[in-house]
Amino acid sequence: MAAFSFQDKHERSFIFSLVIPGRALADIDGLTRELVNVTDSVIRPSEVLSITYDVWQKHIGNNPELMLLYTKGVVAKEETHMEAMIANYTLSVPERLRVFLKVLLTSYNPEIKDGWNMLPIYLSHREYAQILGASEVTVCRTVVEMYEKKLMSRNKRNIYVHSSLFEDIYDWTEIQ
Repeated sequence: MAAFSFQDKHERSFIFSLVIPGRALADIDGLTRELVNVTDSVIRPSEVLSITYDVWQKHIGNNPELMLLYTKGVVAKEETHMEAMIANYTLSVPERLRVFLKVLLTSYNPEIKDGWNMLPIYLSHREYAQILGASEVTVCRTVVEMYEKKLMSRNKRNIYVHSSLFEDIYDWTEIQ
């Protein structure tokens, strides 16, 4: 698992988008050889497949279907970066957490089933706080409230969220 982040003038790092397992990292700057002013880094021990610029250029340049597929992936990834930043700058912490949990679920399964849904990735309260741009204490309080309201449950390291958590959520990703 990786993240895109930036540093403020005090050299504090802020995550603005999570890159879940199986997704590309450093692909845009790798393709264009243009550096960008964000940091991409793994936030957990990870296995990484690295492709050299020459190999990547050769395969992309010779395969229009691959380029189209890649371009669609880039657009989707950039949309999620913008959506994460919008959420982190406009929503309260409980709302950010609800949106993030929904996005996390739908990143792996397009549809959320009625009832309980297992989160595909286990995250600590500290990781949630980093991703949501919130304090760990606030995230912990929010999660405890969700457990008390029976919107979240846990079985060992498996975390489940109930579909009712998303009933009245404002989700601009669904607006056409």
